[in-house]
Amino acid sequence: MKAKFFLAGMAFFMATMVLPAQSEKTIASKVTEATVFFRGAELTHVANVLLEKGNNEVRIEGLSSVVDINSLKIKTTNNVVVSSFDFSIDYLSKPKEQSSAKLKSIEDTIKNYKTDLDKININLKINAELQEQLKNGISKSTSGSEKGLTLDELMKTIDYYKSKLEQIENQKLLLNGQKEKLEETLKRLQAQFNQENTKGKETSGVLRLTLMAPVAANCTMTISYFTASAGWIPYFDLNVTSIDRPIAISQKSRVFQKTGFDWENVKLTLSTATPSNGKIAPLFSAWFLREQSAPVIRRSQEMMAQNTFSYSGVDVADMIDQRVIVEEKSGDFSNPKRSGIDDYVIESDNALNIAYTIDLPYSIPGNGNAQNIELQTKEANAEYKYYCVPKLDNATYALAEISDWEKLGLLSGNANLTFEGVYVGATYIDANSTHEKLSLTLGTDNRVSVKREKMQDFSTTRFLGNDVLQTFTYRITVKNNQNRKIKMVLKDQYPISTQRRIEVNLLKETTRWTVNREDLGVITWEEDFEAGETKVYQISYSVKYPKEMKLNL
Repeated sequence: MKAKFFLAGMAFFMATMVLPAQSEKTIASKVTEATVFFRGAELTHVANVLLEKGNNEVRIEGLSSVVDINSLKIKTTNNVVVSSFDFSIDYLSKPKEQSSAKLKSIEDTIKNYKTDLDKININLKINAELQEQLKNGISKSTSGSEKGLTLDELMKTIDYYKSKLEQIENQKLLLNGQKEKLEETLKRLQAQFNQENTKGKETSGVLRLTLMAPVAANCTMTISYFTASAGWIPYFDLNVTSIDRPIAISQKSRVFQKTGFDWENVKLTLSTATPSNGKIAPLFSAWFLREQSAPVIRRSQEMMAQNTFSYSGVDVADMIDQRVIVEEKSGDFSNPKRSGIDDYVIESDNALNIAYTIDLPYSIPGNGNAQNIELQTKEANAEYKYYCVPKLDNATYALAEISDWEKLGLLSGNANLTFEGVYVGATYIDANSTHEKLSLTLGTDNRVSVKREKMQDFSTTRFLGNDVLQTFTYRITVKNNQNRKIKMVLKDQYPISTQRRIEVNLLKETTRWTVNREDLGVITWEEDFEAGETKVYQISYSVKYPKEMKLNL
């Protein structure tokens, strides 16, 4: 009876006990999604493993070596529980077979070119020695005989040595040219070899997990984390086809990453969020006035340190999860209704950031080389003007001014400008600007001529007691040589006094202006010009100052 009770107890214990841990399984992970910020990215990896019942030790490779541990999240399927995990860096990871093969090919090519270069150097050395021998030979031939050479013999000797020296010099010239090309090729090959060799030396992140499986089953693990080894930079292409059509604003991005592995066919989202800049909103504390001393300064610094938010304590994944979730598209690239990149980009304007979700698979290399990705194209109506400041520059500039530009949702970034099919230069869009209009310079136009000249008959100098009164008058002639009506903005300047003894007056002879900035001394005339129309403007001002004073007028 006791034996039966003992056996039944042992059977119950064996049925309920946890099975011992299995040997460690090594699994490769694949990055499937990437949300890239201006600085940093949230990566999502997927790995599959067949688990046995009980505890399982799993090693997951292929993660970035730069990981914020606080942002690490692991999700499992089939009720598998993550008992514990540990993140480490593998400094001995082997390069990919493809990279190794490419390195070997480049290395073999370098060896072959170096062999050719050595042969050229040997031939150049032989030619140098031959030249020296020829010089010694002609010296002996012309001075070795007691009687000397006859004139005919001397000429033959000189012609012989000249012919040989000429052959050697021509060969040297040819060899030096080949040597220069080989050295340039070797330089490029060595640079390519160094770049490929760097790929093989990248470190890799490794995640070791202890998984508790209630039953033997396949488990899919989703691992997400924040890494600082990625980012993106917005930029624009501005295309003006003609001044009677809207401006096409193509917003693009340069995406880069150095996580240690390539992102292949990932779902890409570009976000303007800055999780690394998370801070606690500041609060006032009582402001006590005391005599300044070193301890007070130290206390102030300590208070600032206490109010500074530490990024290491942020759960970045939680912050990211607060973004608006947009409906996922099927990714049917054959859909005829999708005609451009705009059809594959979903812009989400959230409370704190803008996110661009791209419904196309992208591959981003892990060597840090930026990949250019087009996001969307918008059109904006612009008012086109011609602008000239002849006192500084006689050139007339074509400008495009966009009103209500903040509604376009542009980001700050460099912009490449094309006008009527010609690249005219680069500009910068400042999304934080407080100006009512976004002004773009399209280039100069010689068909609108401007000439500024001093009118000597109306510019005088008079002495009034201890003072000097000078009058300056300038005439500005503007002609529209185009065959269409234009809007012209013309500016000129008069001086501003900073002392009581200096008096400046803008005279009535000045052509009536549109705007007069008295704080800057800048006059603006803004008028329409018909095709072929010419207008003349005049600015006249006087300056009164003491005789002993020297002014730069």
